Amino acid sequence: MEPVSEDLGLLLVEQLRAQMNNLSAAVQLLTPVVREKAGEQYDPYLAILHQSLYRMMRMMGNLEYLQLPEEELPVERTSLDLAGLCRTLGVQVSALAEQAEISFSYEEEAGSLILAGDGGLLRRLLLGLLANAFQAAGKGGKAGLRLSVSEGRALLTVWDNGPGLEAVPAQSGHELLQRPDGLGLGLRVARRIAASHGGTLVFSQQEERGCRAIVSLPLTGPEESDVLRTPRTGNDQRGGFSDLMVELSGVLPYQAFLPEDLV
Repeated sequence: MEPVSEDLGLLLVEQLRAQMNNLSAAVQLLTPVVREKAGEQYDPYLAILHQSLYRMMRMMGNLEYLQLPEEELPVERTSLDLAGLCRTLGVQVSALAEQAEISFSYEEEAGSLILAGDGGLLRRLLLGLLANAFQAAGKGGKAGLRLSVSEGRALLTVWDNGPGLEAVPAQSGHELLQRPDGLGLGLRVARRIAASHGGTLVFSQQEERGCRAIVSLPLTGPEESDVLRTPRTGNDQRGGFSDLMVELSGVLPYQAFLPEDLV
């Protein structure tokens, strides 16, 4: 089978996005009607419908991002507090991890760590890695995020106590680590975001079980004219949908998507 051309790939993504938007609008319009006419006994079915929608959003978002040429990558660098970003994300993720019956922890070495970067993209990178870690850990498992500093670089470590990663051949001829039974799109997105910040993403296996994903970012000083900004913590550019719920939709139980919880 011949590989899909870049132009055809972009066209397919565009067509899928259009249908995705129609589906999203229909779900949002139908939800209050079903609840009013049929009652709360249909809430579990609505939750499953919403979860599937969020999962499709994540897949579409990853496909769109990976189709972008290097010169069109949407990187908006500002001065931001990476420690503050991670700390806020840790609190938000911890609440959702409880619903997935996963023990989550956050650790940091510095109370403040200023660098130039795109806060929204860095959140997306971390959420993608955490989604993979949660998937590997499973119910009753453990996962965490740790922020440290080494030799002028910020190190973001996402770890889990799951079975680890496996190497699969990539189209470029190089091996790419991914979860068993996964497409590896989230990891490809994470690698690209790290590279767009002058960073790297590497993986290391634990001796018995578990894996660590380590993102290394240069601590480039912000320009004097830059204003310190706090990244948005709940929504990204997905039509108002929570980036947390989108990125973690594949590992959260359907009960997390009950209509009253998504308001």
